[in-house]
Amino acid sequence: MELGRLDIYYETAVLSQYLASPREGHLEAVYHIFAYLKKHLKFSIVFDPREVALDESAFSHVSVSEWRDFYGDVAEELPSRMPKPKGNAVTITCFVDANHAGNLVTRRSHTGILLFVQNAPIMWYSKKQNTVESSTFGSEFVALRIAKEMVVALRYKLRMFGVPINGPASILCDNQGVVKNASLPESALSKRHNAINYHSVREAVAAGIIRVGKEDGVSNLADALTKTLSRGRRFDIFSKIGYSSMYDSNRPPGKRDADDSSQPGLQPSKKIKLIS
Repeated sequence: MELGRLDIYYETAVLSQYLASPREGHLEAVYHIFAYLKKHLKFSIVFDPREVALDESAFSHVSVSEWRDFYGDVAEELPSRMPKPKGNAVTITCFVDANHAGNLVTRRSHTGILLFVQNAPIMWYSKKQNTVESSTFGSEFVALRIAKEMVVALRYKLRMFGVPINGPASILCDNQGVVKNASLPESALSKRHNAINYHSVREAVAAGIIRVGKEDGVSNLADALTKTLSRGRRFDIFSKIGYSSMYDSNRPPGKRDADDSSQPGLQPSKKIKLIS
């Protein structure tokens, strides 16, 4: 897995854009980060090996034959020298989000991706996009294409470790239009400049590498990697990912609100081992 303070990952990614020509305001922002780290010395990642419980109604169940008319007999490329898989199969889940035109200077969007194996977060991504997208649809599809590439690389790595994988990776995003275009074969692309991201994602769906589902914005964990959040919102997201001294002792890590139980996201962790 990757190491680092996930709870300051977005802030660090934003400030890293100004390493070449920092200004006084950027230094003040760095002071705020260090003040936060001084108060909250540790952030522990929660490792939970239990099976992932997802709401299947978030996904469109389309047969392989329905995709064949669009992309032919595509299939996932398997490593030629991978060892024989052993042990229990693991499930890959990915949360994706994009903050459309979040950069007020260049109007580039910011991508946030959080990858889980079982209920353990092992990879994350927070970075400004390389192009200016004119719509939320475009910025979300750029983020989805990056997430697909991360999933493909992770699946290859796990197979070379001899770890069996349980079905396609589940990618959850909060844009209904993107979900429909990526999940339904008959969905047409209206904006041609999004064609590369569009077909890259859909071909991965047709090959059984990924499946794309709808996750409400309030429960999308990747939201913490795309924008600055209030303390309450940060608490709500990071308490589902790890444990920090920022959390109130009256609310254990991983606990969800009662009204969140119907969300298709990952289920809460209970008696879990905390790794600092």
